[in-house]
Amino acid sequence: MSEPIDVTCPCCSTQLKVDPGSGEVLAEERPKADHAKNFDDAMNQVKGGTRKREQAFAKAFDRTQNLDDLLNKKFEEARKKAKKDPSKKPRTPFDMD
Repeated sequence: MSEPIDVTCPCCSTQLKVDPGSGEVLAEERPKADHAKNFDDAMNQVKGGTRKREQAFAKAFDRTQNLDDLLNKKFEEARKKAKKDPSKKPRTPFDMD
């Protein structure tokens, strides 16, 4: 049986031990994350998260505003198309008798 191969992940720098025969990961050692070194750094991270959430909310709100206009335009186009060709009238439950 051959020795495991040590591999370093290029994106997250995790150290992996891989079995060369099967290709299975036998062990992994993830690098330790850098935590906030002091209270000011931690507060800046919290405030930055608040800004990111507010920006994401504003973007989603703008999309819903534009979505309403888009749906109205689509509805008007469908109405015009229905007026042009009245033979393609949708069936009602009473038509099925």
